[in-house]
Amino acid sequence: MILGVLAFLSSAIAAPLASSFASSLTQAGLFNGNKKLTFDSAGNFKVVSFSDMHFGEGEDVTWGPEQDVNTSRAHSHILDQEKPSYVVFNGDLITGENVYAFNATKYLDQVFAPTVARKIPFSSTHGNHDNTLAINHQDEIEYEQKHYSSLSYTRSDVGPKPYGCGNYWVPVYAKKTDLIPAVVMWFFDSRSFVSGNPSGPGPTPIEANFYWVDDKTVPKYIRQQRELMTRIWKMIPPALVFVHIPVQKADVLAPLPSAGDHDDEPNPATQGYLNNTYTGLDLPFWNALIEMDAGHGTVLAVTSGHDHGESWCARATASSGIPICFNGHSGYGGYVTEHSAVRNGRVFGLSLRDLRENVPIVRTWNSYEDRTVNEEVVLGPDYMPEFNRVVS
Repeated sequence: MILGVLAFLSSAIAAPLASSFASSLTQAGLFNGNKKLTFDSAGNFKVVSFSDMHFGEGEDVTWGPEQDVNTSRAHSHILDQEKPSYVVFNGDLITGENVYAFNATKYLDQVFAPTVARKIPFSSTHGNHDNTLAINHQDEIEYEQKHYSSLSYTRSDVGPKPYGCGNYWVPVYAKKTDLIPAVVMWFFDSRSFVSGNPSGPGPTPIEANFYWVDDKTVPKYIRQQRELMTRIWKMIPPALVFVHIPVQKADVLAPLPSAGDHDDEPNPATQGYLNNTYTGLDLPFWNALIEMDAGHGTVLAVTSGHDHGESWCARATASSGIPICFNGHSGYGGYVTEHSAVRNGRVFGLSLRDLRENVPIVRTWNSYEDRTVNEEVVLGPDYMPEFNRVVS
């Protein structure tokens, strides 16, 4: 089978397309012996997603290092409580405008430390505060790949460098001998930029002044990868999607009654706006996700951070039935809302049994640093049915 895939990639697909797909398979361990992500012996795979850590926010004042220590402690408590199979750092890892270029990457070491100490594999997306004059998304991806290659699955398959190139996917298999994944985790770069550094403010680069996933390269990439999956695997595996800045469709779901915090409802000018004018340029990415979902519940959830006081999941006809979730607030950096003072991570509990339903489902909940768990829901065709058409 592997030889057949290699032959297919080398002879039947354009070189850049083949390269991106082969790169993903290489990360899965099919070609070079790296760790292949699998469900456990009970058929479970648990993902913890942290967002908005904002390490390095107060480098030159005493409260800065203190809140970084508190963030690490919060992560440690959540990781020890949940014992996840995988960790996702879903953007705003650092407060990049408050750090210096010469030492910005040391804060990445702090971000990853509790996860690395427990030898848990992980991936990153990056947010607006990760794109500054001191550091950018490409810098962070390259640093992570260089220093954490044994655990990190973060890549840069496609997208504009250096500010929006963190677009890739990672497969997870039911067992080591499988060639077709049970689920695929997709990671997308919402770009954006926060100007300035401790030496003073600076202008926003023209090529970074966007609040949406790149509309020129990413939708095409999703469609190409989907086509290859269909050709090679004869299916599109269920998908978990992570992107830091919420898709614009989250705005219409925010008022719906859903479990979790609603302290910080998404600003309409999230993805797709420029100079307070809606461009519609967020829609190519969203439409590519709708095509992947195909009305079959393939997209289990699209999860974002950015809005610290939001920790809910919702779905409705207005979102084409695709569940949209928020991470909550996982760090002591960044602003705090009324209900986000106890830091949390969002957990996805995947099981092979649930994924093999006619329409796949996934369980998700919020896990808190005080070792409490709350807001558990089951995302699938029966979640919030009053706001959705019947899924056939």
